[in-house]
This record gives sequence, C-alpha cells and structure tokens, in this order.
Amino acid sequence: MTSPPDKHLIDTNVLLVASAADNGSPFPPDATPVNESELRDIVLSWLREFQISGRRMILDFEWKIVAEYRGDNRRLKLTEQDYGMQVVLHKHSTGQLDYVQLTWDHNNDAVIPHAALQAIVHDTADRKMVAAVLAAGGSSNGCNLINACDTDWYDWEEALVSAGIHVHQLIGEEWCRPRWELKHK
Repeated sequence: MTSPPDKHLIDTNVLLVASAADNGSPFPPDATPVNESELRDIVLSWLREFQISGRRMILDFEWKIVAEYRGDNRRLKLTEQDYGMQVVLHKHSTGQLDYVQLTWDHNNDAVIPHAALQAIVHDTADRKMVAAVLAAGGSSNGCNLINACDTDWYDWEEALVSAGIHVHQLIGEEWCRPRWELKHK
C-alpha cells in the first residue's frame, strides 16, 4: 500500500529555481537553466504551498543535504536571505523535518542501499537524495522526491519506480522532459 506523499526530499534545483523567482531573494533569475519566468513561478508556487502546509521535509542527520543547498560545491550559493533556504529554516523551526541516517563511503558519498540504484545513480549529489528517500521509506511510506530541472531523474526513472521512489516533476512536461528527450536524440 502506497501512502499519499506527506514527506518530501527536495532536490536542490527546486530551491534554486524558487529563489530565482522570488522577488525578495537576492538569488539572480538568470542563475538557473530555467529562463522562463512563468515556469520559475510554478516552482515558487509549489514551494510556497509546501511551506505553509503540514507536510514534512526529509534531511540527513549530518546536514550534508543542507550543505548542498547552501552551495558548498557551487559558485552561486543559497543564503538565509533566499526563499529556498527560508523554507528549510521554517520547516526546521516548526519541527516539520524528518531526519534519516545515511551511510557514507570512503569518498564521503552516500551509499544507496539498493544494488540496482547504487550501480546507476552516478551523480554524487543525487546519491544523497536517493539514499535519503529510501531511508524515509519511499513511496510506500508517503515520501517522494521533488524535482524542477534536473533531467538525470528521467535516466533512472524505471529503476527508481521499481525501488519505490516516485520523482514528482514540478515542470516536467513543460521543461524537464523536453530537454531530457533532446539530450537523448
């Protein structure tokens, strides 16, 4: 039995795109691959609705996912002044976070406790996300992964579904899938 999603692992790109759309955030609109303001607004609307909802956010105990949100390996970083990080802090301050324990390999990358996914999910940032969703119980426990503009999730879609992970694409049909299809032509 699959529970309706009430827990979400939010991919970093969602926070970046929403922050780029938010007029109060210093994060620049041209800092994401999503150039269309109406599509950025869809992502921002979802994140605003999520913030005021009682739905929960998934993070790891070590806060390595938050470190990624803050841009440890990116030129443009989210700060506490950016809307995406404000949502993370809001969920923290209201106790709407579920923490999961992840296992880390010798390179300090997350180990995915599912052999097929461990073999195909090559992006180290995405490995954290997949491992966290699995640790939270996946779709059968009401947890999904939220994506805006990372096309890699389509590469692994069949294996993710088989492992009990649903990726909710906020602008999938409008933006993400067409770029993924173009990349694979």
